[in-house]
Amino acid sequence: MTNTHTALEPNLILLDSWGIYIPQMFCSDIDEQWAEQANVQMQDVRICQQGPNHELYWDSWNNILNNTEVNRDGVTWRLHQDGDLWEVPDGYEWPDP
Repeated sequence: MTNTHTALEPNLILLDSWGIYIPQMFCSDIDEQWAEQANVQMQDVRICQQGPNHELYWDSWNNILNNTEVNRDGVTWRLHQDGDLWEVPDGYEWPDP
């Protein structure tokens, strides 16, 4: 199977050293226009902006992780978190360790 996005690599957004604050940091500058374009509920963004003490923080973050789709130059990018937070192009396959 040929990967149509072979030249595209994931982009590191936030290091895992931010720990439980990754959702809050990621959402800190998101506005309603970006949320709408990225298929994200602004209510989830506002909850994450409040920080990890909000009772729905992790539920909202999971919604954002699972639903974010950013389209640039004909490529759809999605979020992936494995400690670090990444922006990953559709079709990208992580190399075997």
